[in-house]
Amino acid sequence: MQYLYKIDDEEVFAYTQGRRDYFRASDNNLWAHESHNWLVAAQSGALLAHRTGDRYYSVTNGKCLYRVTSDQHDTPDAFPPRPRAASR
Repeated sequence: MQYLYKIDDEEVFAYTQGRRDYFRASDNNLWAHESHNWLVAAQSGALLAHRTGDRYYSVTNGKCLYRVTSDQHDTPDAFPPRPRAASR
């Protein structure tokens, strides 16, 4: 089981029993699908976020949106900005 937390909330937002399909915790409806580290909206197919490690970042502004954990009672900690590649 994997649990997805929004950065501004300590309640589980979504969960997955595998690693692909995320269901909203509030209504148990399919919300999104993970494909190649991209979180894709189940209904529209829109890209929602990109995963790096245990974090999902916005595709539009790079802000951290979600944290994934296997512990349902794990309180989300501070959400640092996405690491940037070193300039050459």
